Amino acid sequence: MLVRSGFALPVRTTRASDWEDMLREHFVALSVSDIEDGPRFTGAVRSSELAHLKVSTVQSTEQRIARSGSLARADRADYLQIGRIRRGRAVVTQDDRECVLDHDDFVLYDTTRPFEWRFDGHPDDGSWVLEVFTWPRGSLSFTEAEIHDLTAITFDGRAGASGLLGRFLHDIVTSRIASDAGAGNAIVDEVGDLVGAVLRAVGRPLGAPRSSTYRAAMAMIDESLGDPSLSPSVIASALGISTRHLHRVFAEQDTTVSRVIRVRRLEQCRRDMALSTTTDRSLGQISRRWGFADPSLFSRTFKSEYGMSPRQYRATAAAT
Repeated sequence: MLVRSGFALPVRTTRASDWEDMLREHFVALSVSDIEDGPRFTGAVRSSELAHLKVSTVQSTEQRIARSGSLARADRADYLQIGRIRRGRAVVTQDDRECVLDHDDFVLYDTTRPFEWRFDGHPDDGSWVLEVFTWPRGSLSFTEAEIHDLTAITFDGRAGASGLLGRFLHDIVTSRIASDAGAGNAIVDEVGDLVGAVLRAVGRPLGAPRSSTYRAAMAMIDESLGDPSLSPSVIASALGISTRHLHRVFAEQDTTVSRVIRVRRLEQCRRDMALSTTTDRSLGQISRRWGFADPSLFSRTFKSEYGMSPRQYRATAAAT
């Protein structure tokens, strides 16, 4: 059964000593500081899941929440998260950048690296409210360089394309979405595509420019994923450059050609496996469609990327 956004009941505490553990249970390993324990303290988290997207609402009082490098290395949780402030004010730090979030603003952050949130409560009662959207890293098709460029940047949640995305995300929190497993996965994939498109478009002026060679190579990769012969040498030849130069272009984006091909193929396979309309297709047919000639290689790489075998993922997607 699909757990539906808006149906979960919040978990509450009035003890600051329990708050850190509660946050870890719902998110990742975090440390809490600069918090006042006493009659004024309250903390609540409500989380629910729509396919592989976890949607949470967090409410508490003024404090600092951080994920250190040692915590990130210890639990190795591999997520991309968007935090959208609904009440109060927050300052977010990651990747040597700092941004300020006011009402409805949102930010992208990465759980594999240190980050920090500093919350200021609303003047009326000292409380803040945050909406958090958590995706497994592989389900959003950002490169490592794009993630570095887009973290700790304020996205305006009230105007323009980012405002449209912010309102859409808020609707996921407040709406009671009920659907079958295939439709739920399709909805979440569409949300992920929208997040990628808006963050790239709005955040691009603040990030590093992409070279024309990189853009051309990425376009060729996306158009040719089903071709099992797709390789760095094939791409370089088609673009009229040396393979060495192509590798250097992708190294500038903190990734490799082969990894981009593999991750994009795996993501297309994952999407196909989650659709109720593809239940008549075998895993072998799906993997071959997206360029995996060797079923055992597909199984190993899928498990390495998503933490479960293709068969396990398909069964889980059908049951959620």
